[in-house]
Amino acid sequence: MVSTDSSSAGSGAAPSVVSGNWQTNKRLATVWDRGVKSRPVAMVYGAVVFATDNRRMYRHMASAVALPEGTSVLDVPSGGGVVFLGLRPGKRLRYVAADISDLMLDRARAEAGRRGLDFVEFEKADATALPFKDEEFDVVVSYSGLHCVPDPETAVREWSRVLKPGGAVKGSVVVRGASYIPDRFINLWVKLRILDVVTPVEEVRRWFRDAGLRVVRTETSGAILYFELEKPVSKASAP
Repeated sequence: MVSTDSSSAGSGAAPSVVSGNWQTNKRLATVWDRGVKSRPVAMVYGAVVFATDNRRMYRHMASAVALPEGTSVLDVPSGGGVVFLGLRPGKRLRYVAADISDLMLDRARAEAGRRGLDFVEFEKADATALPFKDEEFDVVVSYSGLHCVPDPETAVREWSRVLKPGGAVKGSVVVRGASYIPDRFINLWVKLRILDVVTPVEEVRRWFRDAGLRVVRTETSGAILYFELEKPVSKASAP
């Protein structure tokens, strides 16, 4: 069975059945992607399953991509492009959507096409071994995907590696311990190989600290943790 406690994170965990499920299960990818992009569906799902108000998710995503022209952004795992809901055509950004699943990348390409987001690039990538240079991006965004990664602690270290000093990370992740009902749903989604590593909030915060990222702000809404992080500027990299 896929491990759901923090001991599997950062410990050389075996290849994930969950990642494989997102790569091959077209029905799962389609239903999840459509649901998260439909505000009425997402509102009901969030309230019932995770005891959260998903209006926070849409607001948080919109603020994460309200960026100056010329900003370089990595969206990982991008899924089907839910963060694109906060983007507008004509932006002069370098925006890379990266995901391990071709199914999700196909949906993200279609979403970008529908929205006229011709500046978005697409990259098939493992979140724990990103094919990007050190300090390549100004911003990393990661919404509702880290809990599908078999080694999220390594994924967070990869965020830090590819982020420029002074750069920001914004996103969300499912966490345990909010209340009885969300935890029961989390157990079910893990059993069904939809979620992988889901831990309490303090464990997630430890991943951030151990990766050298400063926690600017976190807030929880039910079983969802929203986070804003920063990569400190070292004395060596300061101008």
